[in-house]
Amino acid sequence: MFGGGVIAARGGDEVGAVGVGLEATYWWHRIGIAAEGSRRWEVESGAPQSITVAGSLRLLLADQLLGSFIEPRDLELGLEIHGVVEKAWFDDAGTAVNYGGGIALRLRGGGDAFDSTLLAETRLFVRVMAPRDRDEVSMRTTDQPMTREPMMIVVGLGATWGSAERKYADRFRSRFATPLLFPER
Repeated sequence: MFGGGVIAARGGDEVGAVGVGLEATYWWHRIGIAAEGSRRWEVESGAPQSITVAGSLRLLLADQLLGSFIEPRDLELGLEIHGVVEKAWFDDAGTAVNYGGGIALRLRGGGDAFDSTLLAETRLFVRVMAPRDRDEVSMRTTDQPMTREPMMIVVGLGATWGSAERKYADRFRSRFATPLLFPER
């Protein structure tokens, strides 16, 4: 699946950032692997802050089909956990490698055609990231000593699109399809 989203981040040094991100994810049953990238800007000044490239391993903990109020097909509500490794290049100076974890709540649905294998997904995620090397972070900050651990909270809202195997995509088949055309499996 391919997609993008908007993110907001806040670090231990009280610097806020907003940005955009792109991702490509491959799912195999309940396990996913993703390559991600983002561009972030400082909230107060609007100045560019960093470019990041990340890899994540994802695990779908729970999923449930729900009826849609608008569409004639079901939607899947899923809960995922993520393990993330991120490399950041800062515009002012330096680089950092961050590690972290997060949780995502996703809502996934199928395509419009009766035999479609296309999927669309909306996700809300929260991640907590920490730098591998704390000394690296303190060199990038001001002369004042750091009073907090250099943790960063990242919140994002995104959308992805892709395709699936027929058996999985059939979960999202229209509820109005007649049993003669689409028998239950």
